[in-house]
Amino acid sequence: MPTSAQLLTRLLVVLGAALLNVAAAQVTRVAVFPFDVAASTQAYQLGLPGALQRALNQLPGVYAVPVGDVALVANKALDAELDVNATVGRLFDAGALVTGQVALAGGGGVQATVNVEIAGAVQPLQASGADPAELAVALAEQLARVVAPAASEQALERVRAAAAQTPSLPSLGPTGLSASGLPGANVTDLATAAELDPGSAWVLSEYAKATALAGDIATAADLAARAAAAAPEDADVQATAGVVLRTAGRAEEAAAAFARALATNPDHAIALVGRASVPQLSDAEPAADLQAAIESYPRFVDAHLRLADLEPDRVRALQTLRRAERYSPESVLLRGTVIGLLVRNGDANGALAYLQQAVAEPLARSAALYALARELPASHAERALALVDQGEELYPDSADLKVAHADLLVKSDQPAEAAALLRPVYAANPGDREVGGMLAVALARSGDLDGAAEVFEAQRGAGPQADLALAEVYLAAGRAAGALDLLAPLVEAAPDDAQLQALYGTALVRMGRLDDGRAALDRALDLDEDNALAQRSLSLLEQQTRLTGDADVTFNEEAGVAFQQGLYALDVGDYVAARDAFGRSLAAQEGNPLAAFYRGYARQLTGDQRGSIADYQVALQAFEGNDIVHNNIGYAYLQTGRYDLALDHLRRAVQANDRNAQARLNLGLVYMSLDDYARALSEFEAAVGLDSSLGPTLEQLIATARQRAGQ
Repeated sequence: MPTSAQLLTRLLVVLGAALLNVAAAQVTRVAVFPFDVAASTQAYQLGLPGALQRALNQLPGVYAVPVGDVALVANKALDAELDVNATVGRLFDAGALVTGQVALAGGGGVQATVNVEIAGAVQPLQASGADPAELAVALAEQLARVVAPAASEQALERVRAAAAQTPSLPSLGPTGLSASGLPGANVTDLATAAELDPGSAWVLSEYAKATALAGDIATAADLAARAAAAAPEDADVQATAGVVLRTAGRAEEAAAAFARALATNPDHAIALVGRASVPQLSDAEPAADLQAAIESYPRFVDAHLRLADLEPDRVRALQTLRRAERYSPESVLLRGTVIGLLVRNGDANGALAYLQQAVAEPLARSAALYALARELPASHAERALALVDQGEELYPDSADLKVAHADLLVKSDQPAEAAALLRPVYAANPGDREVGGMLAVALARSGDLDGAAEVFEAQRGAGPQADLALAEVYLAAGRAAGALDLLAPLVEAAPDDAQLQALYGTALVRMGRLDDGRAALDRALDLDEDNALAQRSLSLLEQQTRLTGDADVTFNEEAGVAFQQGLYALDVGDYVAARDAFGRSLAAQEGNPLAAFYRGYARQLTGDQRGSIADYQVALQAFEGNDIVHNNIGYAYLQTGRYDLALDHLRRAVQANDRNAQARLNLGLVYMSLDDYARALSEFEAAVGLDSSLGPTLEQLIATARQRAGQ
């Protein structure tokens, strides 16, 4: 297997230098490759292409895509033994491909040869000099005239001005590396570059971006504002400033920066997506901006994802994302989003088939892509594990795959095996919060609470995000008190964060502070009416309150911890884990009616109706006359074809609470199964009267019952 450096060398052989006639029409998308360089001119490999990319983005109607993305696609094409130029042209829908080489020239300068391929025709450009900025200006002007022959003199002047921001040779390497989005450049290197070239808005802009990525958002925003002030007509500088300022919460300044970028180049993809992110401060339509960004940069995954988010219909959102695959087949983020959407739509088989198809594509295959198998639900864990095993054969050293393997083992009720797999991964990466959290959960579920506690404590205090992750782990492990200690200051600092409020409310409920918990959960739904955790936690709270009434149900310590683990698993929709946790609770305290009810509930959600009946029978001994228990066991009997028993229990449920819409619905289903359509119709109509949201679900059943009842 060739090294990445060898791949770049193979890739960047300059195209033939014969002068050919190039079509006069303006090109809309340009792909600039990293340049082929000798060791002594290494700084030019990304620095000069980056400068040319920036310069071309000052042309209205032209967008030069990031050099780093071009290099990514080119290397993948080489790995897959595909035609590099054809692959890059197709995935970027690029009208012009720009390659080049830089070599030493006499007098301490360099000689650069650039080749522009448009519609199969190649035109060579040349420039030489000792100063990178002069070299960039000379090449950028020539390149702009080829790519946009009708460009105005004003636009060409902006091209020259942007190219003139190219830093000196000591700063060129780190600045180009940062601008290309490839690993290697760091804040220290860019800080040095900013000291060496304080007049370069490009350097200052990249320094701001790197500082933001390092987590110092406030400093980054000030740097970005300085860069924007230094180059008010530079579209790239303004777009970067907008992104950083928006991240810092300075939305009005961000919107102004995006506007300045688009005034220079209305087709600037990053600025278009940026403007769409602050719709309240713009007259533009976000969907139109995102569509335009995709036109300029078809591989802009973030634009596709944001556009899909705007689509309320899941099917159409899925179609939007599937169209994006044509241009970004290797994007793990895109593929993962599609899989998540398919799973939420209830199509787990489709998600599995989709992933199997994805890993078979030459440009898509990667360890991270195989690792997406962990997104499949517990019902598909066995087949997902087979897919992960396939990936591990290809990528035996992948930590991502080991984590995915462990996650699927937990879903398959093999927490001890998961913990064994995760221990060496965590030992090698003790700062990895996700791995630490997963290991802690696996240890807790396998019964090693001391080991889990040790990992928990190692995770504490690494910042808000780490504390949040740790709080979730505490909840998953049934340690609500520890979660509450972590969540209280986080909620105080960010009271308008819906997910924080949902977690806080869940922890309060688990601690028995029901009124406070309900208030926090209601607050979460006020902030985000679709928050799944808040919805499930409130539903469980209401269910448990109605279930127990005045009954005093207590747990010993071991049973209580396992019970809390089960409730949290229900909160997050992991029904297999919930079933197993409630099973551990019953093993620690045999016959506990609340644990029995919830194991029956979890069994029912996994499709084990017969198992649920056995557990509900235990719960009925303590909760005789409770409408929820009678409803649930009645539904289980309905699913197993015992209509007589189903009818008995569902009638009892309605007698106990005639406003239980679900019980009325289920009773109607039993009557339908018994061909008693008049009574079925009556129950269906009663259910809709109690809960109008059931209307779409029951519309067809009501019509059928009415027809067969002769009404």
